[in-house]
Amino acid sequence: MFAAGMTCGLLFASISFTVWQRYIDKTSVLSCATTQAKLISSNVKCSLSFDDRGDANSILDSLKMQNYIAFAGIYDNEGRLFAYYYRDDIIKGSFIPVPPSKARYSMHDGYLVVSEPVIIDHELAGTVALWAQQ
Repeated sequence: MFAAGMTCGLLFASISFTVWQRYIDKTSVLSCATTQAKLISSNVKCSLSFDDRGDANSILDSLKMQNYIAFAGIYDNEGRLFAYYYRDDIIKGSFIPVPPSKARYSMHDGYLVVSEPVIIDHELAGTVALWAQQ
């Protein structure tokens, strides 16, 4: 009787720990991706202002160290893709991201999509979108 109670207790504790760990992992990815999107948004203002795609792509290349980011895109104020980054293991033709919505974050095809506006002189100049795997 005692062994069965102990087993149930350990099972409950294991399940609780697993659920808690998944929650922490998901909120951690959201927090990190949001921070990255804000940093990129502040750094690409000149790139968008001067139509410098090379500079914007160089800024996105810094995401190579963030292995949870599968795709990052900078979109102009018309919603057109201005610059992009694909993680090395993503085949470009097999992953075609949709332009970001006005939501700050959403789920799309199993990815967490974090969007951050690029504001220049109180006007929308573009949007940064990061597609993260959880």
